[in-house]
Amino acid sequence: MMLLLALLHLGWLKVDDIRLVSTLLLNYMPLFFIPAGVSVMASYTLMEGFYWQIILITMISTLIVMVVTAKSVMHLTGKER
Repeated sequence: MMLLLALLHLGWLKVDDIRLVSTLLLNYMPLFFIPAGVSVMASYTLMEGFYWQIILITMISTLIVMVVTAKSVMHLTGKER
């Protein structure tokens, strides 16, 4: 994703060049989450008693991903403060 962002930002790749493929992938995106959902359903008994820890880890890791993504985009677009 970082490479794609850089290529788009530098103008080496145009949005129209990837529109067909990106639309296809976005249309089928829910299918990419099925294996993860099935894994959670298959192993929910192993997670019993650890729900708060799992929720906390998920929230922290999501926050870290959001911050790193935002910083990376700001750096690549030259809009750092």
